[in-house]
Amino acid sequence: MADTSIKSTNSDPSKQASNNFLSKFKLDSINLMEISLLILILSIAIILRVLPLRWGAYLNEYDPFFWYRSAEYIVNNGFSAWFTWHDSLAWYPIGKTVSITSFPGNPFSAAFIYFALNTLGLKVTLMDVCLYFPILMAVLTCIVAYFFGKELGGKPVGILTAFLMAINPAYLERTGLGFFDTENIGIFGMMATGLFLLKALKKDNSTRSVIGYSILSGLSMGYAFSSWGAARYIVGLVTLYIVITMVIGRYSRTHLISYSITMLVGFLIASLIPVLGVKYILNIENLLVFAVIATMIFYEFLMKRIPEFQARLVIFGIAGILFIGMFTLPLVGIGNPIASKFLKVLNPFEEGSPLFSSVAEHAVALWSTYFYDFGIVLFLSILGLYFALKKINDVSIFSSLFLLTCLYFAGTLIRLKLLLAFPASLMAAYGLVEILQKIFQNTPIQTDRRQRRRLESFGMDKRLGIIFILLLSLTAIPYGQIIISRASQPGSLASSGNLPLMTNGTHVVKIGDQFVLSLPNGTNLASLDLNYTHDWIQALSWMNTNLSSDAVVASWWDYGYWIETMANKTTLANGSTSNTTQIVNLAKMMIYPHNTSLPIMQQYDVDYVVVFITFNPNAATQEYPWGDNGKWGQMALIAGFEEKDFYIYGSDNKPIAYSSLYTNSTIGRLMHKSADAQHYELVYESQFKFVLVYKVKY
Repeated sequence: MADTSIKSTNSDPSKQASNNFLSKFKLDSINLMEISLLILILSIAIILRVLPLRWGAYLNEYDPFFWYRSAEYIVNNGFSAWFTWHDSLAWYPIGKTVSITSFPGNPFSAAFIYFALNTLGLKVTLMDVCLYFPILMAVLTCIVAYFFGKELGGKPVGILTAFLMAINPAYLERTGLGFFDTENIGIFGMMATGLFLLKALKKDNSTRSVIGYSILSGLSMGYAFSSWGAARYIVGLVTLYIVITMVIGRYSRTHLISYSITMLVGFLIASLIPVLGVKYILNIENLLVFAVIATMIFYEFLMKRIPEFQARLVIFGIAGILFIGMFTLPLVGIGNPIASKFLKVLNPFEEGSPLFSSVAEHAVALWSTYFYDFGIVLFLSILGLYFALKKINDVSIFSSLFLLTCLYFAGTLIRLKLLLAFPASLMAAYGLVEILQKIFQNTPIQTDRRQRRRLESFGMDKRLGIIFILLLSLTAIPYGQIIISRASQPGSLASSGNLPLMTNGTHVVKIGDQFVLSLPNGTNLASLDLNYTHDWIQALSWMNTNLSSDAVVASWWDYGYWIETMANKTTLANGSTSNTTQIVNLAKMMIYPHNTSLPIMQQYDVDYVVVFITFNPNAATQEYPWGDNGKWGQMALIAGFEEKDFYIYGSDNKPIAYSSLYTNSTIGRLMHKSADAQHYELVYESQFKFVLVYKVKY
């Protein structure tokens, strides 16, 4: 009996090992599924972003061309040379000192990857690195999104957050093939800052963990600072979050430690970046960070001497004073005021200058853009916000503030819808998982009265849940079509400045209206092998080959980066020209009559003028608003005119023709080939006559 008893109370070692193995296998299976889903999501993110390859491997938009040229300068001259580089191709005749006007993050990262890959024997070109760098950052950002979502609501929320972030149109268009711009690093750095900060604030963390995660948070913030001016948003968000934790009584000493380390490390890196430097730390919004740290120390002191509720009231009052001080202290000489373009984001009613308004990305977002870029995700994010506010913890508070502030900022500046992409995806994932868990819970309702009351009050059961999922699936169909459409679009250069015109040799097809030029009778439109027009690529190639190396080219500022990088020619302005006088003079030389604009051109040693006119190839009098004929109105405003003065109006107060102000303007005459031949010689026109190059003769 004794032997039997001993045998029955002790497990067989072989069975125990087998059970442990099975248990481990089960855990590994779950992890394998999780990893497989994440790999699938990252694969989708990559596939969507390489779709524009069908139109050619080109950089996208305008700014990426400058960042590529900066990386090229580093590759040819070394990292240290970048800090003393004076770019003579830009802002003629002044030139541009790159280190004090541009961020190093993008070009340094690309140059580092280029050197690393070639050192490892992988022979890649710098252009290859710059083309695919946005996709790499998108993949890393989706991974951060996964871990962030996991912190908020577990693995399902993490997986769904990564998926929604991978396909979000607002984020997709800024991380597609060739979009080698500042947001690539900026968004990643800001998200990583929040993730590591929240990890530092976890309960039961050792002091070493708190400090380690806080340092990683600060390094992430510094990386964002190195790339994107809008990275200052994360400073404001984290500071707002810290103040809220004190006001609602969730403050702990860990908040003081993690916040202080994060900010100090981030600001230390910012001070080493020439375009920011110490002067950036002295901005009033950053000086308030140190005031908040002092307030946290004071709060520690108050907590030991007065009741907590009274201490929180004191902090609430101090927070109000600090907010008012952010706008009033610069008036008395304390701290640098908030830059005007960032003030415009805070206050959408602030009037922007004509130059500021001439940038399409600075427009106020329309309601339609929210639905076009976010679809059902926007509704689900509000639902997630509701659930998050019911579950008060560090992650839910931070995530809620992230969503609310980004909703506001995306409405004041259309470019900042990019910022909204992550918090909307995060909260939408959380909201969807929460509601599905409530609908399809495992616990029978009949045996759990409390759970039944909660579900009944929420108004959900499994039948309604199935209907909800069906409706959700239906709404996702048009959203999916938008995603595929956005992902498939060519870049600006590949489509000659985003012209929705396609060509098959000498045939031109307008997307939508389907007009054709010289298309043989009986030709099936669907059978044509269509591509986007390459007028700008042709014009830039011609300028590179045929213009002298010291030629000075005048064009509207949008095309400056293209001409500098692709044609290797000197320009008067580009997308980063901060000299307002230069832009105003450029606008005047375009909008004034030629006898007035010629002396301005001569002052700037202009050799050639490039204009971009878009029109119906079947009827040249039918213009489209995509080239300079869509931009001359901004030139007029910047030059000090009223756009309405350039039209003749009918009895119904609608424009019926151009006035003499327009027909006599230099830009108007150049676009319509009616300029004085004595002073302007047309030396080049692209295949479909969209891009014209004139030689100026004084």
